[in-house]
Amino acid sequence: MKSGEKHESTLSREDQDFISRWTEIIGQSNTDLADHFVNSAPEMFSSLDQTGVEAWLMSALQAFDDGEPEKAADVLTRPTDFVSDYLFQHSRCTLDSVSQFLQHFVIGLGGRGLTITKHHEAYTDTEKIFLPDHIKDYFDRELNFAVYKLTAVHLWAQTRYGTWRHQVVETLGRAGDTAAVLAVFNRLECVRLDACIARELPGLYRQFEAVAYYSDEHKNEWQMFQSQVPLLTESTATALDSVAMIEQYLGEQLPALKRYQSDMLLAGVRKVMSARIEREKSAVQAALGELQRSIRQIISDDDQTSTDDDEGRFTLAKGDDQGKAYRVNMELRYDDELAQLTPEIETLMESILQDFGEIPEHYMDGITSIPYASDTEADLGDHGIDADVNGSLVNAIRYREWDYLRQRYREGYCLMNEYDVPPVDDDFVETTLAKYRGLLKSIKKTFEAVLGESKLLRKQSHGDDIDLDALIEAQADFASGLEMSDKVYTCYRNRERSIAVMFMVDMSGSTHGWINDAERESLILLCEALETLGDLYAIYGFSGKTNKRCETFRVKRFDEPYSAIVRQRISGIRSKGFTRMGAAIRHLGHQLNMTRARTKLLITLSDGRPEDYDAYRGRYAVEDTRHALQELRHDGIHSFCVTIDKEAQDYLPHMYGATNYAVIHEVKQLPLKVADIYHRLTAL
Repeated sequence: MKSGEKHESTLSREDQDFISRWTEIIGQSNTDLADHFVNSAPEMFSSLDQTGVEAWLMSALQAFDDGEPEKAADVLTRPTDFVSDYLFQHSRCTLDSVSQFLQHFVIGLGGRGLTITKHHEAYTDTEKIFLPDHIKDYFDRELNFAVYKLTAVHLWAQTRYGTWRHQVVETLGRAGDTAAVLAVFNRLECVRLDACIARELPGLYRQFEAVAYYSDEHKNEWQMFQSQVPLLTESTATALDSVAMIEQYLGEQLPALKRYQSDMLLAGVRKVMSARIEREKSAVQAALGELQRSIRQIISDDDQTSTDDDEGRFTLAKGDDQGKAYRVNMELRYDDELAQLTPEIETLMESILQDFGEIPEHYMDGITSIPYASDTEADLGDHGIDADVNGSLVNAIRYREWDYLRQRYREGYCLMNEYDVPPVDDDFVETTLAKYRGLLKSIKKTFEAVLGESKLLRKQSHGDDIDLDALIEAQADFASGLEMSDKVYTCYRNRERSIAVMFMVDMSGSTHGWINDAERESLILLCEALETLGDLYAIYGFSGKTNKRCETFRVKRFDEPYSAIVRQRISGIRSKGFTRMGAAIRHLGHQLNMTRARTKLLITLSDGRPEDYDAYRGRYAVEDTRHALQELRHDGIHSFCVTIDKEAQDYLPHMYGATNYAVIHEVKQLPLKVADIYHRLTAL
């Protein structure tokens, strides 16, 4: 019995038919190739599925069609070469395909935010996790994906469980033969980190054990090594314990790295850590300064005898809960009174704990004097504009602002003025219309199609067809002795649009240049297209500087036609001050709420997070903006944000909601995307 016939007897009927069919087809072109195929095909089915075998056959036929019969015969007679290449191509796991999952997975584990980044070798610099372009350790993509995941977890564990504490890094840096020292340290830390993961993440630890070793011998070597360092498996063990053991293993035979391990790059860690320490020290002192200002303001409101000279001091004490050393488990006190840790301070302190294992005492000194909003010259106090009004402030409208530190509104705190955008009579509109002639035509067609759509109305007294559900319901009423309804028809009616949209355009200084041009181009295209729909819409820009100078700029009012002067105002939009969004949202939301439309939308075009010249930034600005949007939602106004800020996912979901924003990665896409988003938002 030939080899092929022996294998063929074990094949399924479907696979046997596949071989027979293709043998006949190949034989019509070359009988030698047909013989090679029928002899090798059964063996191929032991390694590949039918799709893989067909790919093998096609590669041989392609060579034959290209005039290379010898190469075609070689492919068919040496199938193992193809199997290796095929399995590699179809089982390897690429970083591009899994990086998003890994990023979310690592964030979910907790600790300092680490970014997944591509590199030719795996390592961490304590702010990024570097992983190779692909992993092909197994002929199984899921196993290769598991290696990716566990490598990322192991590198996360190095930052989370103190492998790269500042004292450890400095001690290693003073070592003579750094490469040899790091080789030993890497193995010792692997024992300690695996023990940490076994205690806290037992499910992941089981996955670690499943893929860690290349052979039984490799596993035995690690078990022997681990048995020599039992101290490192205890819950109290630290990286300094690993450092203390390095010397006794220098020059000794070490087990090969586990599959999810990689070399350590001390130089990269030291460089990144040095910059982070200075940055976070300044940041935590600035955050404490902001908190101090808020506390002093509250004390001042409650006790009129206190003065700004009554300086207090922050101190840290261990909390009541027995937490882990790498988690914030501390009470912040201000003059012995318990103070609430803000999320920013807690995040910063958690990162500092990962570097030092404690919060250095000098971090609590030299707190930066951040001017709290009530301490700036822009502040008119909680009494609004009742005092010291002059000039343009006489006509200013007062709006409240949410203070998340106090957890209350500052009533009448922001002064809002409206101005017309100075019209500019240039060729910007004509140039834009010529530049996007094809796109505008497409947008208009899309909008015109909306007008042609009809809506099916049910339970009508007259109509084009029977409403079966309504008829059954009416018949049931009649059978039970009730009067039978005559509303048993359906009919189609043209959709009636009752929509009002406010476009709120960021005119802060950061929009200068291409962003400003893209915003203006977007508005031109929208206005041209919206004239097709007849929707009610208005356009306002917003900017300002401090709570005393909140400004909106009229481009087009709801009751104003799209005219030459509106086009000139769009052309005249220029970048100005800062981005105090809360007041602008409340002001423009009020105007939108005055319309009688059933559907009301506020669409914001912006290039970044809310921020102003004074203390309106960070969490304070985000929370005020979020509360302003919640106020609009309470009034039935839907809000949506279009931004080009690549970091928008850090704050926009919190402000607008998970699905109420869009990030445009290229400024030049803004005109197209804005029109598309408007169409989707207003589709009835």
